[in-house]
Parts: sequence; C-alpha cells; structure tokens
Amino acid sequence: MKVSKETVEQNRERVIDTAAMLLRERGIDGIGIADLMHAAGLTHGGFYRQFKSKDDLVVQAVKRAYASINDDLRQRMDATPDTPLETLVRYYVSDYHRDDPGHGCSLTALAADAARRDDPALRSFFGSIVGNYIELLTTLVPASDRKAKRSAAIAILAEMVGSIILSRVVPDPTLSGEIIETVSNDLVRRHPASTPA
Repeated sequence: MKVSKETVEQNRERVIDTAAMLLRERGIDGIGIADLMHAAGLTHGGFYRQFKSKDDLVVQAVKRAYASINDDLRQRMDATPDTPLETLVRYYVSDYHRDDPGHGCSLTALAADAARRDDPALRSFFGSIVGNYIELLTTLVPASDRKAKRSAAIAILAEMVGSIILSRVVPDPTLSGEIIETVSNDLVRRHPASTPA
C-alpha cells in the first residue's frame, strides 16, 4: 500500500520528535536506529527513506530539541520581563532540568557526545547553540560594556551547563541538590535583575 506524502512527512516528524527526546536521555550511541524507529511506532525499513544516515537524524533531532527549549525559555522570560536572567537561570539550573534530560537542553545531554563525533554538521550546530546562548545572555547581564557582558555571558553559560552535568552524575541526591541550589543562587546573586539591552 502506497503511503501519502502527508503521511511520510508526519512519520518523519514523529521520528525526529522521538529522537530528540531519546537521544538526550540515552546519548547518541545509546540508542540504535531500530530502537528509535520502534519507539516512534514505525519499522526500521522506513528509516533510510526519510534520513540519509543516523548522523543526519541526530542533527535534525538536536535542532528540534534546541528549538523546543529555546521557545520554552523565551516564553518564560517574556512572562517575567523584570527578571529575565533570573528566570532563565532558575529554570535551566533546576531539579526539573536535571531530572528530565529528555526534555532539557542538548548541551547538557549531548555536547560531550558531539565533541567526540567526526560530524561537521553536528559540531557546527552545537557551536551555533553555544553562540546563541552567549548572545542571549549578553543581552541579559548587567555589565557596563560589551566585552564585560560577553565575558559574563560565557561564564554564566559554562556554569549553568556544568552544574546540570555535575548534578546528574553524582549519586548522592543531597549533593546533587546542593550543586543546583548553590550555582543557581550564586548566579542570581552575582548578576542582579536587569532588563534586556
């Protein structure tokens, strides 16, 4: 039975959505094509009609994941126009983000995997994610000049990403929570409320 173009596109979107979640949960090498397709409710055979390779799917899934969290962060910051940086920090450096990698930021879940892969498209997209976060944070930090704002933005991003990775890896839930609370509170204290430039 021939499948319509609309159904093919719906299936492709479902595979990308499924991969965006499962790759962040399990890592790039933590799930194979057959398991991804099964999780999307499709057969393994349809994969190569929709994607050039697993690397192609990984790039599409990371793009989807980034768009999703970026939209979520923007909505949250728009809802708190007086404290957008605090909103971003408190959401990103949180128990929620730590405990739900499948819906969190790809930097915290997949950056180490991407750094080890010989895939220029994937590494390039991760570079753009880092650059986009730095640009966003640069508009939010209350520093006096552009260079100071950018330096602060880079440090904030590194602290946010690092704190989530460390909080996920430690087996002691008390220490994990302490990492989240300490970094979140410290970032908010060091960078008091300011409105975007």
